[in-house]
Amino acid sequence: MDLGYLLRHGAGENPSATAVSAPQGRLTYGELDADAGRLANALLGLGLRPGDRVAVLLRNRLEYPVVDVALASAGLVRVALNVRLDPGTFRYIAADCEVRALITEAAFDEISAELSAEAAIPWLRIGEPGSEPPAKALDYRTTLDAARPEHPPERDRTDELAWISYTSGSTGRPKGVMLSHRALVRVAVNLMVELGAETTADSVLLVQPLSHGAGYFALAYLACGGHLHVRHGFDPEEAVRLGRDEHINTLKLVPTMLMDMLEVAETPAYRNIVYGAAPIASDVLGSALERYGPVLAQLYGQSEAPMTITWLPKADHRVGEERVRSVGRAWRGVRVDVVDENGVALRPGEMGEIVVSGHHLMDGYWAKPELTADTLKDGRLWTRDMGHRDEHGYVYLRGRRDDMINSGGFNIAPKEVEDVVVRFPGVREASAIGVADQRWGEAVRVFVAPERGVVLDEQALIEFCKPELGFRRPRSVIVVPELPRTPYGKVDRLSLRTHSTG
Repeated sequence: MDLGYLLRHGAGENPSATAVSAPQGRLTYGELDADAGRLANALLGLGLRPGDRVAVLLRNRLEYPVVDVALASAGLVRVALNVRLDPGTFRYIAADCEVRALITEAAFDEISAELSAEAAIPWLRIGEPGSEPPAKALDYRTTLDAARPEHPPERDRTDELAWISYTSGSTGRPKGVMLSHRALVRVAVNLMVELGAETTADSVLLVQPLSHGAGYFALAYLACGGHLHVRHGFDPEEAVRLGRDEHINTLKLVPTMLMDMLEVAETPAYRNIVYGAAPIASDVLGSALERYGPVLAQLYGQSEAPMTITWLPKADHRVGEERVRSVGRAWRGVRVDVVDENGVALRPGEMGEIVVSGHHLMDGYWAKPELTADTLKDGRLWTRDMGHRDEHGYVYLRGRRDDMINSGGFNIAPKEVEDVVVRFPGVREASAIGVADQRWGEAVRVFVAPERGVVLDEQALIEFCKPELGFRRPRSVIVVPELPRTPYGKVDRLSLRTHSTG
């Protein structure tokens, strides 16, 4: 089964059901399917061929799912660009994978015109009502209206490349993660099975970029004929209101968004609040569980193994239980091991690297065979995430392999420090790094963001950590208004290290 077939299956079940809602309007499944067919034919009519890469530079909006279905149907490769990136990174990605066309919106006219001219490629532009497209751009609606709605002839693309998803590049240039149709179908099916998204009655609010994590959720809901509500950016009060007024079942967010939600007086009406992509502070999770009840679920994944490495369902979210500190157990059809540097499985409680096996793994990094060989070994993905498992298979993350702090010959996981620091009164968030130290080699430094209006006593915080952390305690504390984040919403540890050495 390929991605095009999976997505069109949802359209065939109930064409009159609403597929997508956004500030720009609504699309039924029949309308989405017809527009996707027109777009697929239009792109092929421009001279594109299956396997060609198409850059997509769009904010979350009504047309995004149409683009995804069209590219899959035409056999074209989706290269989704995170709108928070800078123009230089857009240029690098477009050149790196040799994109053959652009699909963008009016907000990005300047960089789109430059990319189109530099690579001499067609540019399809989604405009706003009443706006005229630039001279070099093809108007999206006009182009679709001139094309046939019937999809191109079907063929099995199971093992063909479907998406190239670029990583954040926190340690260098972004890397293009190659995902096949097989991998994306497996991710969508995993999400459907665990989330229970099965019918047109199921709906989800997606406020994270569809170019990345939220895009996988969109696949699952489109495949089952569910209802996507998409918004560009996150407004906690709007999220609560939409959930109530639109009777939305599920909200997908990251822990920082959950923190903002807790400041809204009204309790949200969602049956499922799914969080992931970054560690969550234990006090934030505890507050959410006490206030919202048994609606929280956590997922852990990577670009190289999208969304579905482990899963901590609602039933495991109980206040006071140890396993709520974990990222759960492996998804059905996914194998997760914790191994030493030689790939040998470790016993419960022993810390090592997380390795993953399954049909949803990437095929490799675009044009980077050496890096691919270092990451994919014997059919397993070496995640670079460190952690351990308990005797029941629950996985506990301790940080990235490259983030481990070596102090006095001992490895210290940043997360074990951060988990204690965030319990100090007034601390909102914390991030620990290692800094050069003449005596210890590296010493623990922690950056803390206080709650609003709180003045933190750095020395008191260090003393607070001593009984539990001992030699692993922070040796220095830096208070910042907010922790820096990458365009993908994760704490930017590279920026913190630069700050510490600059």
